[in-house]
Amino acid sequence: MTMLLEARPTRSRLPGAIWPLAALAAFAASGPFLAPYDPDAQDLLRVMEAPSWHHLLGTDHVGRDVLSRVLAGAPQSLGLAALCVALAASIGVMLGLSAANGGRFTRAAIMRLADLMLAFPGLLLAMLFAGFLGGGIWPMLIGLKLALWPQYARMAEAVATGVLREGHVEAARLAGFPERVILLRHVLPAVLRAILPLATFGVGQAIMSISALGFLGLGLKPPTPEWGATINELLPFLSEGFVQMAAPCLLIFVSVLLLTLAGRALATQTTGLNHD
Repeated sequence: MTMLLEARPTRSRLPGAIWPLAALAAFAASGPFLAPYDPDAQDLLRVMEAPSWHHLLGTDHVGRDVLSRVLAGAPQSLGLAALCVALAASIGVMLGLSAANGGRFTRAAIMRLADLMLAFPGLLLAMLFAGFLGGGIWPMLIGLKLALWPQYARMAEAVATGVLREGHVEAARLAGFPERVILLRHVLPAVLRAILPLATFGVGQAIMSISALGFLGLGLKPPTPEWGATINELLPFLSEGFVQMAAPCLLIFVSVLLLTLAGRALATQTTGLNHD
């Protein structure tokens, strides 16, 4: 009875983690379809128009509808951030499990490599890599993966090392189960539970990094509607287009805030499950 009473608050926190993620996923998927105009269509007779019923967020410096631009940019900013974190987490978990289950040399080599990568500021590493290859989607993704995977590798290695020392894992070894089965059935689920909150926070971090690279001209190339690149394009017209400039900034802020709330809810839930 006591365990049931303790588990109820943990379950009640689950919707708090789901609804921000569901809202962002729905927005990223439907954003381009909600755009009232072609995001790339220019109208030089309507340059930097103030918000109106025809253009709810006004127009930019070449007459494009800003609302359509930010809606069409949702998959670029949100989708690419999620993809980047998924790839980085996959690499990090694989290397972390290899370090925890490998020999002393394997563990030392992977962990020292992770420490070396963590010594560089993540955004700076992504900027250097993207700038070296001339910008674009693939250099940006590779640069962000290089910056993000070490934290997932360290988390996976720490969790896996603890699980591999538990009694049920030792019993599985004595029963003759191969290491691959032990890793998949006993270790990987615990690692994924620990990684999920970190990955949720990481998507917010990736959104800011992608926007920063776009703002610096090292991310997606124009005329691709990406939030950071949109801010860069509108920056010279800040005095006459404050609303247009504020729209992508606000979307970045709200997206990172929702991901932070979801990550905290997931972290609390994971802690509750571990205590149970």
